Amino acid sequence: MEDFSLDDKLQSLDSKGLYNLVKSLMENNPEVRRLILEWFKKNAKSLKKVDTKKDEVLLNDELLMEYWGNAEGIISEFNTYGGGPEQEENEAYHWLNEISKLTKEGKISTDAKFDFLDEAFVEYNRKNSGFEDALVDIFFKICQTKEEWEYLVKKLGEHPSDWRKKLIMDIHKNHLRDDKTYLKERMQSLYYGLHYWDLVNFYIDRGNLQKALETAEQGILKGQGRLTDLFQFLFDHFAKARDSINLERIVRTALARNTEEKNMLDRLFEYYKSEKKYEKAKDALLKSYEFVKHEEYYVDYYAEYKRMKEFLNDSDWKSIEPKIFKDAQENIYDYLRICLDKGMKKTVLNTILNPPKNQWGFVMGNDFDEFADKLKEDFPERIIEYYWQKAYGNIPRGNRKTYRKAARYLAKTKHIYIKILREESKWLHRFSDLKAEFGNRPAFLDEVKKL
Repeated sequence: MEDFSLDDKLQSLDSKGLYNLVKSLMENNPEVRRLILEWFKKNAKSLKKVDTKKDEVLLNDELLMEYWGNAEGIISEFNTYGGGPEQEENEAYHWLNEISKLTKEGKISTDAKFDFLDEAFVEYNRKNSGFEDALVDIFFKICQTKEEWEYLVKKLGEHPSDWRKKLIMDIHKNHLRDDKTYLKERMQSLYYGLHYWDLVNFYIDRGNLQKALETAEQGILKGQGRLTDLFQFLFDHFAKARDSINLERIVRTALARNTEEKNMLDRLFEYYKSEKKYEKAKDALLKSYEFVKHEEYYVDYYAEYKRMKEFLNDSDWKSIEPKIFKDAQENIYDYLRICLDKGMKKTVLNTILNPPKNQWGFVMGNDFDEFADKLKEDFPERIIEYYWQKAYGNIPRGNRKTYRKAARYLAKTKHIYIKILREESKWLHRFSDLKAEFGNRPAFLDEVKKL
């Protein structure tokens, strides 16, 4: 029986037959149109009677809308239901990424970009798909000419919001370089510290340092919310000029406004330290420590302890050290680190072997390994028991993950027995008994087979 040769049949078709075949395929499968466009784009330079530059733009225009059409259906559905399957989400991002690739080439007509923006903003304005950031990213990538940026400003302005106002200001400032319009909008919206910081950067970019400094000064007095960037900008400027009077002034401002207090005092300490002005540096350091407990997140008492010990002279250190040592007991780990620094090894050992209970009644110290590692040379037998109990606790009711953890602790135990105590026989005997006890756990035995 002779096989049907599709390749032969295709080669036998004349141009009209091929056209009818392709047309039929496109009518039955919309994806064929995109594949054909991509084929023409890939092979444009090798085709005869083709205006390469003109056709490249036209092809990109068509592909832009093809890609958007594929993404649009998914984004519209996500807008309707407030989300959707991860597989569809990934597919939408794939098509948006294809659009991004087109925009990098920069060969898309302005008219096609306007059509895309009109359609994409329909979905963007619904604000319920989760693709808003990705769409904004594409909006900013696709615009290149003054006309295109102005059209994007128009689309953003159709549904006013604080976020869209910021985007519009960014366009006027960075892309249209329309300083007058930017400043008009910015001056009408100066409330948060980030607003002032945005204006500071504008003046820096335009080479007007004096206006940048004046704006930052206004920001640390009037701005709400985050002021970190403004204070740091001013501090760096005055530190570079070695202007201690103004440095002291902005630190006082931070203290008066109850913001950035420790940050600014730490900077002032480092400044006076570099200037070798001990008393002023000490004053800033001690004032900074007063704000340790005001820290919003984790307080690193050990870091404060080391910093003061390193800098203060013996007399000053002796007077402040007891207070820091007492304060550090609020964090058991920092407290134990300080104890090690002070040579209180037995205190550390007793603590990790008999962890204290915290205020909620739970046993603390699930992980005192860093201290055990440092004590193994001084108290090998007792640290063996620490590691052994940690290993044993991960075996009953265990799984592969806990067995691996147990194996790591057993390896530490083996190291102490053999390398420190020189008692390999004790290790072999104890390890053999453990394997016998859990001989019905093949996964555990598999994890410890190399020990």
